[in-house]
Amino acid sequence: MNYLIVQNHQVFDIKSIPILSIPEFENSTLDLLKNGSRMISYCPINKMNKNIIVAILSDKNTSSFYLLGCNFEESEYKINSFALMYPHTNYFECELAENYGLRFENHPWVRPVRKQDTVYGKNYEFFKMEGEEVHEVAVGPVHAGVIEPGHFRFQCHGELVYNLEINLGYQHRGVEDLFIKYKINKHIQLAESIAGDTTIGHTLTNCMAIESLSNTKIPYRAEVIRGIAAELERIAMHLSGLIGLANDVGFALPSSSYGRIRTLVINSLAALCGNRFGRGLLIYGGVRFDFTNEILDKVKKDLSIVWNDVSKINEYLFSSIGALARFEETGVVSTKLATDVALVGPAGRSCGLEEDTRVHFPYCVYRFSPIPIITLSSGDVFARAKIRALEIEESFKFVFDLLDNLPSGNVNSAVGLILPNSGVVSVTEGWRGEIVHVVFTNNNSSFCNYKIKDPSFNNWYGLSLALRKTAISDFPLCNKSFDLSYAGHDL
Repeated sequence: MNYLIVQNHQVFDIKSIPILSIPEFENSTLDLLKNGSRMISYCPINKMNKNIIVAILSDKNTSSFYLLGCNFEESEYKINSFALMYPHTNYFECELAENYGLRFENHPWVRPVRKQDTVYGKNYEFFKMEGEEVHEVAVGPVHAGVIEPGHFRFQCHGELVYNLEINLGYQHRGVEDLFIKYKINKHIQLAESIAGDTTIGHTLTNCMAIESLSNTKIPYRAEVIRGIAAELERIAMHLSGLIGLANDVGFALPSSSYGRIRTLVINSLAALCGNRFGRGLLIYGGVRFDFTNEILDKVKKDLSIVWNDVSKINEYLFSSIGALARFEETGVVSTKLATDVALVGPAGRSCGLEEDTRVHFPYCVYRFSPIPIITLSSGDVFARAKIRALEIEESFKFVFDLLDNLPSGNVNSAVGLILPNSGVVSVTEGWRGEIVHVVFTNNNSSFCNYKIKDPSFNNWYGLSLALRKTAISDFPLCNKSFDLSYAGHDL
């Protein structure tokens, strides 16, 4: 067998990863891709040694991850691209080309990931169209509103967009390098800062990676509280997305109403840990704060108000002829395209993809309290909006069930020592979708690489696909329907 099989959050010895020749690596990776596996990471084991590259692929049917390495030490630093046959591998290859100069033979289009204007040290030329009535519209990176920086370049024929090229990386903060540079007592703050609107999602992924590497056991009460916090973050951010979507079609009443009840959701996190985004709640070994009877009563009361109101607001929004006229058949991404580029989270599920880490790679409290996968098939703005409303409903059911059945016990435990020469693949389901943290340690139990994949890494290309043959005036609505993170992508 030319690959190592591990489960989510299962620690492994780095030496157990098969390190193959280039032809063996190419053939083995292609076999996994042909059998339906999906690439979730592609990086060196040691960031300072670019000659050993590891591919990590996921198989939702077996809840397994496959790891296999490639040795370039005695070969020219190039390899055949997988992107022509499996487009979802494209961006991983572009990232390796950008960071390490790895050459990909037959790659369809090597482009910048975070360096904006260079590829292999040469100036990058944006895609261009030529012809009568063809014109180019450039937006950003500096935007008119309070928004993160990103450059969008539209190739249009009249009002229709034929290609949207998205150029990011303007706030590349070097977060992955900081995980290697800083001591572990700084890592929680780093994880909380990867994407500010996914504080719980990224911090939970980081915590479970470190706890696996240190053989730390988490009290069940702490796992339940973590699950509640993760679903409250999902509810709050889905409400935020619905606020923006209603606002973008000029429907002020549901927009302001969603805003009112969202405040009660994030206040519930603040009641527990003192911060509305959940900062400071998660620690290695469990959680820092526990529910008291007083906090529990307040959270239940506030969430009951939201639960009662949100169904009425949803009904009002999704029964509006004007809103539906703007939502339906706008920014369509087909199921095939969504599969090809491996859209994750609500963006993928709105195209009919059954992808949810909580179900296929269960972790934390989701191992004992399953949650259903909700999918729609139209792949348009309506589907991306509606699936938020449906997921809010399921998250509320999940949270109320946990609040009504909180187990007794401690909320944290002692953390062990980090294992040397080990690795772990930590995957969770943030509100945008699949979050991946891959960690490798060296002889001294220090991190030699810490690789992060935010769901936006997958889904930005989905936004480009949604704009094809779509009026350029629909861009703000399509953009908000994906609601992606610049910071989470730029790292």
